[in-house]
Amino acid sequence: MFKQSRFISHGRWQRILIAATCIALSSQVNIPIYAPGFILALSALLLPTFLYFNRDLNPLLLTGAIALASPIFQGILLFIGHASSQQIILEYVVTDIAFYLCYGFLYYFIYWRRGQRNNSSFFLTIVLCVYLSNLLEVSLLTDFSHYSYRIFQILFIAALVRSLASCLCAFAYHYFTLLLRTESHEQRYYHFVWIAAAVKSEVYFMQKSLGDIENVMKNAYLLNKDLQKANVPQEYQDRALTIARDVHEIKKDYRNVALGLNDYFSDDQESPMQLADILKVTVDYIREAIKSDHHNIVIEVHNQVDLVVPNHYYVVTILSNLIFNSVDAISPDKLNGLIRVTVADAGDHILLNVSDNGSGMDQQTQAMIFRPGFTTKFHEETGDVYRGIGLSHVKIIVQEQFDGELRVESQPGHGTNFQVRLAKSRLIQEAHS
Repeated sequence: MFKQSRFISHGRWQRILIAATCIALSSQVNIPIYAPGFILALSALLLPTFLYFNRDLNPLLLTGAIALASPIFQGILLFIGHASSQQIILEYVVTDIAFYLCYGFLYYFIYWRRGQRNNSSFFLTIVLCVYLSNLLEVSLLTDFSHYSYRIFQILFIAALVRSLASCLCAFAYHYFTLLLRTESHEQRYYHFVWIAAAVKSEVYFMQKSLGDIENVMKNAYLLNKDLQKANVPQEYQDRALTIARDVHEIKKDYRNVALGLNDYFSDDQESPMQLADILKVTVDYIREAIKSDHHNIVIEVHNQVDLVVPNHYYVVTILSNLIFNSVDAISPDKLNGLIRVTVADAGDHILLNVSDNGSGMDQQTQAMIFRPGFTTKFHEETGDVYRGIGLSHVKIIVQEQFDGELRVESQPGHGTNFQVRLAKSRLIQEAHS
């Protein structure tokens, strides 16, 4: 704990030294006005920016370091250049120090110590700090005499303009970084939705497979009973019983995995999504995934429906599988590859079409694509079959989750169109419950 505290303190002092150095250098860009030694420097524009983006630093420490670095640096340059006598240079240095100390003192008590801070109060504080600090600096240079209404005007206008410029730069940069951060968070959320949809679909079919595993275990156990009645050798009876026990263990592990994943992506943790957002998540992700190998493909989206879909993971799964099938149907050498996704309202149903201008399918292939285990995707070199949830599983999700139907129309050389018909009541039922 002690080492960590020292590390944090070391990091803060580094920022203070960087601020003091930068402002000391920027103070050399200045315009002399009104009285000898009084200048409008670029440093006054940078100081509010440092204060705005380093709100954890005590401003008394920050301005104190600047009060040492900036005027001393300026005084050394004046001394080397023989611009003025030593007494005048010392006077310039003292007034410069007074400016930064007054600035930090005012900022500390007016703004930094407050519990609630906002951009409006920050801007007004900076205007006041610049104005009063400049007024103190001019007063020291003129021995608190020769005041006029015009000097107050000049100082206030200068404070307002410099504060406005520095705050606008700070606010603009801050909001720009917020926009980038929001976009990054949005992309991460979209990526999470995509992954969750894939996992949710796999868990759905894992749970359906538990019934098949249960049947294998049951049949192995019944086989053991039949072998006992048939007086077959004990070796075969034990083998059947061992199969039943092994399948039972597999079932427990399989069930635990399915339950664990299902709890992590439980329906209680889901927040509904607009159908337009579902389309955006899916299509943007696919565009990013195919841009290197299928840069010739354009994916168009035409949506005429505005619905809130609670069970959006399954909709993402349906869309992504159909679009990826269309991508695979379009040769990388084909010019002007096009995939069109349309969503239309059909009364009690929603019609979702995914069409492409790819190679198309013959009647024999169309009759096979919804059968479990059928695939035309494999690695040409290794012969390994590509594994996805498949059109057969997509059709099951459409039927069981949304009381819908999935149809295909295709002609060789003329592309393919998948039409999904989803019951609107099943899409939005959880939002109304």
